[in-house]
Amino acid sequence: MKKIITLTIFVSTILVEAVKAEDTAEKFLQALNGEFRGRGEAIIELSNRQERVSCKLDNAFNAEQQVLSIEGVCATTQGKAEVEGKLAMVDGKVIGSFLSPFKNSEITQEASEYDDGKLIISTSFVNKDTGNLSRMRQIVVSDSDGGFSSTFQKFDNSLGDYQDTGYVEFSPSGN
Repeated sequence: MKKIITLTIFVSTILVEAVKAEDTAEKFLQALNGEFRGRGEAIIELSNRQERVSCKLDNAFNAEQQVLSIEGVCATTQGKAEVEGKLAMVDGKVIGSFLSPFKNSEITQEASEYDDGKLIISTSFVNKDTGNLSRMRQIVVSDSDGGFSSTFQKFDNSLGDYQDTGYVEFSPSGN
């Protein structure tokens, strides 16, 4: 699994080098506008283990407000989970969350970094039911076919580093 995720990140990075259209964070967000379908492997709220997942997203970019709203559904054999997110340009930086499938959680801190077709979103949140604090990172990378990949990572306190928890490769659904 780690080999697949590493290969996905490596291939996506090579494709980004070939595609320089998203040279600003705002253009990157604009490129994520539209309907997308994705497949991959991830842990969603319905399970504690990685499973095959398919997703359908409907992203809407508001150019005036410089906000990308994300709504969709991801499903595994265990069921479906609604996902949502909102990314906004504020003072030249991207803030917000790309995919937030965590119910009953409150975000305590967010940070993002955009560089050359790659957006890294770091989020800390507390589970309202358990009180547990978690840190998560999402890496969104554009590709040359108008799609993008999203890699998910969770911070492992025992290792002191982020560990891959899944990925989804998205392509335009073509209406």
